[in-house]
Amino acid sequence: MERKSSNERKKQIIDIATGLILHEGVQSLTIKNISKKNRISEPAIYRHFKNKRAILVALIDNFEHSLMEAIDQPIRHHKNPLDRLREIMKTHMIFTQDRKGILFAITAESIHFNDDFLRRKILGVIERYKMKIKEILYEAKKEGLLSEDINLDAVSLTFFGLIQAAIVQFALTNYTVPPITKFQTFWNVFLRGIKK
Repeated sequence: MERKSSNERKKQIIDIATGLILHEGVQSLTIKNISKKNRISEPAIYRHFKNKRAILVALIDNFEHSLMEAIDQPIRHHKNPLDRLREIMKTHMIFTQDRKGILFAITAESIHFNDDFLRRKILGVIERYKMKIKEILYEAKKEGLLSEDINLDAVSLTFFGLIQAAIVQFALTNYTVPPITKFQTFWNVFLRGIKK
């Protein structure tokens, strides 16, 4: 059997950790469970990740990279800023639905265990996301598509919050109410609130 490189092994561990959270919940994320699923020893996992928190950090980084990559598609393919925002909302809902709100689960974990480092890490993801939205909103405002008195910080947070509301409902209904089913209603509410 060919030995895997360190990066391949890390990716494998992250994939297993993601699967555990998606299929069995964040409480199932333990080094022991990763070891069982991965068929590698616990010490081998510790060679790549110091502890469970380090795995959660890698999951957050992986999530952020994948989400930003996904929302960059509508940014590149639509000229109209409002079209970009609409497609970002839709893409984000589908993206999170496919991953069963994994960031929501990690956020709940960091709050439950009072982990300031993980909370700050997640807040960083949210801030970078909001900055992308804010830049598009600024462009829409410059083009005269938004009300002049609109607060871009508040609106970018509202945009993110609407998506999160759909994700929370998805998680609390045991994944029976997909976020995308709320898309058109949420988009219409958002658009009415910002449009000139």
